[in-house]
Amino acid sequence: MLPTYRIRAVVFCLALLPAALPAQTATPERNLHGQLPLGVRVHVRGVAQRGDTVTLAYAVENVRSGGEDFTALLVDIPAAVVHMPKPARFDWVMQPRYKGTIAAWVLVEDDMLHAGQTSPDLTILARGVPGLVRYWAVPDLVANPARFVDEDGTGDPYLVFADTGTTVGVVPVPAGATPASLVARLLALTQRACDPLGWISKAGICQSLEVKLTHAQSALVAGDVESARGELRAFGNELDAQHGAQPGKAVNDDAYALLGLNAAFLLAQL
Repeated sequence: MLPTYRIRAVVFCLALLPAALPAQTATPERNLHGQLPLGVRVHVRGVAQRGDTVTLAYAVENVRSGGEDFTALLVDIPAAVVHMPKPARFDWVMQPRYKGTIAAWVLVEDDMLHAGQTSPDLTILARGVPGLVRYWAVPDLVANPARFVDEDGTGDPYLVFADTGTTVGVVPVPAGATPASLVARLLALTQRACDPLGWISKAGICQSLEVKLTHAQSALVAGDVESARGELRAFGNELDAQHGAQPGKAVNDDAYALLGLNAAFLLAQL
């Protein structure tokens, strides 16, 4: 007889991933029940900073019609985890540390997250600054046994089934960080948010944000800290103006969480 979902969820958290993370299958292949693989969107739905602690709230949207049910979210969180509040809906097991840096939210109810449904906020508090990290979204492996195996025949259904991508996480403040290195880091994050991630949808806004940061870099080299502060404030103001759900806004929630808090953190160091 199969174990209960609660027991399976605890086992899932304790024995989830191998040390190596293999690449995903290149083409979608239907499982034994004729379903397509899991396909999700992971959104940052809320972000806040208090002192040295960042709060991030994720929402997982199961988007693939005819695909598998979602049962777990894993996010690489290299920073020290402070708290993982219980999500508002459904029953979850939270595991703040797996393999050293991975945080996991695992559904333990019989009713998984079906195609077209969105999870409640999955919230984590950790000490550090926002950074780009990897996530893994795992389907209901009990209902859909593994269809791929390794050459030795053992296979790893957790990773084979996972839909993976990039999201915002909390990472430690870089060792030996200086204002100059933090501006360079923020510029690199802005460039990645623009391309390849596409979190900022207008090339003109990307260029404008990047110009402000290059001006801040030049000001710091010249020892003009006040001008650098002004450029960073202008950077933050443009993020504010371009963020939102209204038509024409170019900065999505993920880019806003990633760049806004890093800009505020940097301003506090000047």
